[in-house]
Amino acid sequence: MAVAACSQLPAYSHYEHIDGENWRRDDTVTFQTVVRDSASYRLTLGLRATNAYPYTQLSLDVGIHSAAGTQHSPVTVDITDPDGEMKGSGTVIRHYDMPLSSLTLRSNDTLTVSVTHTMSRFSLPGITDIGLTVEQ
Repeated sequence: MAVAACSQLPAYSHYEHIDGENWRRDDTVTFQTVVRDSASYRLTLGLRATNAYPYTQLSLDVGIHSAAGTQHSPVTVDITDPDGEMKGSGTVIRHYDMPLSSLTLRSNDTLTVSVTHTMSRFSLPGITDIGLTVEQ
């Protein structure tokens, strides 16, 4: 007798690669999807970085735009622990997940999420990818 686990796939999951692993402050990463079902959705921001990233934290501005309105939130990612060792999962490229928010969307609503870094340095080395996952 076989037992199968039921796992719901994300409504949306996508990563954008940062060209040259050098993310400029004026390079906004944007994700857009249309949701199929009326439901409450959890948003999670994903980040991939190498040890070329020169800081202990990464400060972001995340804009969430939907039929329910627009909100901008500052998000801070701890890249290293207090000893300077990179956190996150992986070896050469570290992966970080940051829960953003939950929001209720209606069927066929468009969700747009924009991400920019707000660090003092204009161009950040070591950031390879930014992603978004939307789950019911």
